[in-house]
Amino acid sequence: MSDAATTAKILWRGARMKCPACGEGRLFKNYLTRADACPHCGESFEGLDADDGPAWLTIGLVAHIVVPLLIFLERGELMPYWREAGILIFVTIVSALFFLPVSKGFFVAALWLINRKPA
Repeated sequence: MSDAATTAKILWRGARMKCPACGEGRLFKNYLTRADACPHCGESFEGLDADDGPAWLTIGLVAHIVVPLLIFLERGELMPYWREAGILIFVTIVSALFFLPVSKGFFVAALWLINRKPA
C-alpha cells in the first residue's frame, strides 16, 4: 500500500473517531475526552494532545456552512430578522457540536501518524 493511501486511511480513521492504528477501537471515552489507549489493540494515545487545532478547524468548517446560509437568508428577505438569527444560531451550535469531535479525532490521528515509530 502506498504512503499516501496509508496516510489518508489513518486520517479517515481519526475523523471517524476510531483508533488510528487498527480502526476498530474508540478514540474517545466520551464526547471529547481522549482514551488513554485503544480498547481493541492496546495502542497508547498518551501525549497526543490536539490542543487548539480542532477548534480552529471546527470554526473554519462551521463558517463554510453558516456564511452561505446567512447570505441566502439575507438576499431573499424571506423572514424576519429574529427568525433568521434563531436559525443561524441553531445551525451554528449544532454544526459546531458535530464537527468538534470529528476535528479532534482527525488531529489526534495526525499526531499519532507523525509520532509513530517506523516499521
